[in-house]
Amino acid sequence: MNISIWFSWPAGGGVNTAWLLLAELFTKNGYEVLVDKEYASIIKWDNNSILVYISDKKPFISKKIDYFICFNDYSIKKNEKIYELKNIINLKSCSCKYKNVPAFGFALKILWIDISEWEMILPNFFEWEVLQTNIEALREWFDLDYHFETNHGFKFTKNISKDSKKLCYWNEIIAKWAIASDLERYGAYPMTPATTIIDEVVKDPKVIFHQWEDEIAVSMSMLGAKFAGKRAMCWTSWWGFALMSESLSFSNQAEIWWVYVLSQRDGPSTWTPTFTGQWDIDFALNASFGETKPIVLAPDTFENWYNLIGKALNWSDIYQHPLVYLVDKQFSETYLSIDISKLKAETVNRGSVFISPKNEQETDFKRYQFTESWISPYSIPGVENWEFITTSYEHDEYWATNEDPEIKKQMMEKRAKKIETFIQTEFNEDFYGYEIINPNAKKFFVTFGFNRYVLESLLTNDKFKNYWIIIVTMLQPIDPRLKQRFQKNEKNISELIFVEMNYWWSFQNLISNECKLKTDIWEKKIKHIRKYDLYPIFQEEI
Repeated sequence: MNISIWFSWPAGGGVNTAWLLLAELFTKNGYEVLVDKEYASIIKWDNNSILVYISDKKPFISKKIDYFICFNDYSIKKNEKIYELKNIINLKSCSCKYKNVPAFGFALKILWIDISEWEMILPNFFEWEVLQTNIEALREWFDLDYHFETNHGFKFTKNISKDSKKLCYWNEIIAKWAIASDLERYGAYPMTPATTIIDEVVKDPKVIFHQWEDEIAVSMSMLGAKFAGKRAMCWTSWWGFALMSESLSFSNQAEIWWVYVLSQRDGPSTWTPTFTGQWDIDFALNASFGETKPIVLAPDTFENWYNLIGKALNWSDIYQHPLVYLVDKQFSETYLSIDISKLKAETVNRGSVFISPKNEQETDFKRYQFTESWISPYSIPGVENWEFITTSYEHDEYWATNEDPEIKKQMMEKRAKKIETFIQTEFNEDFYGYEIINPNAKKFFVTFGFNRYVLESLLTNDKFKNYWIIIVTMLQPIDPRLKQRFQKNEKNISELIFVEMNYWWSFQNLISNECKLKTDIWEKKIKHIRKYDLYPIFQEEI
């Protein structure tokens, strides 16, 4: 059973309460619920839309909307260009002051859910002064004789699953997960769609948060926090990340590190900032000058990556290297019902940090010491005899500025070869930088990030019974075992379809280059699905 219900009306009309009540109801009873927010960057008078996708199988995203509940004609006019609106319920004649509750009442009626299910919970959402008005509105509009099609074959079942499902908001949970992994310092300048992570960070007294005047100040403050030994993270989007690029190069050169969360949105200029896209892959991979190559991760589901933000913070500490955590608008602002009982935070690993010398006579501290792993020990300010000056200039093992060509060569190799150590150490039986659903298949969709949800929801459709999925979750470095798998199965694989949301096929180009797929044999097997029209990929577009 898949059913989609859409709430749509002008900004400021209270649309959030209607969908939240409905989504909470189905999450509580074990259903798969995915909530997509689509809204214009024009703050007033335009249209805000909340799509609630409900399933008893897999989360899905579709352009076919079973029930479109709105309060004006403009909502219909704007959205019917993009979506297929099956049943339109225009409540523009609603005289109730609080329109969100009548909309929720109609959703209950559509799905043949008794009003008593949620009449009792309204006090949790409304203050006493307006509660009675809302209860009366809910009853009045629920009982209204309004004709619409109800042959969706859906029957509401209570507690169909014993899973501890909770409706989670990505920007909220990623903050909680980072805090669970000992995040100590967070910096940001408000930037859609990354802004709302601030709401969660400021709740925890263990995390120092500062909202700076721009992203340059944010990134430089992160350098200072990291130099002082604090676990640091910042979150931005788009040109905000461009402003941080110089600090990322500094981070690489000085081996002071932290995690940059980059939430992609539509591009390429500065408008349509509230819509989705996957435009920034190439920029994330090469985010600065001087051969800076950050580690780049791309989470693909809420559940699978509970511990990835912990891994990200660990890896930035262990390898003393900048790390980019690449998501997009759909991830940042989507709500999803997940089973939180199975989530476990990653064990904290702070790397080779020295709090005090091993003995009083130990004074010869080489901050940039050459080691077998290419990773040097580091200390924090205030440790006697182990203090150092960090620098963005080329330097010797101590930190002193140096222009000797041999030392330059050694230091360049030191910084670059840490990634080789990462590959040899982290890509093991416990961690893969990709996932293959049905490795023995002959036809695959190849994708990353949020696209997984739309592809995975199609696997139960007979039309796609011969297609399976490869999801890449480490974009830099690429797990070498993925290349080996392609080489080993060159004759068995008959088709690869790359799926991404950008024009210049950045993801396909990356994987083709890294896995040696630009050959005559492979190019005959490769196809692509690319979308770049502001909206996420829908099932019907595959």
